[in-house]
Amino acid sequence: MSFIGVIMGELLVSKKGLGYLIMYGSQVFNINLVITSVVLLGILSYLMYEIIIFIEKKAVKNH
Repeated sequence: MSFIGVIMGELLVSKKGLGYLIMYGSQVFNINLVITSVVLLGILSYLMYEIIIFIEKKAVKNH
């Protein structure tokens, strides 16, 4: 969730990153750029979530 929060913050003030690409793509009506950025955001968020679950299981198992 914090990763998505960072991207949303980028929508407002960034000059780089996925949030910037989403905002820029919507301003120039480039739907491919917007959709690609949103899909990448979803994939990265899912992967980060799975990594946290894996680390949590290892920590609880060893505790």
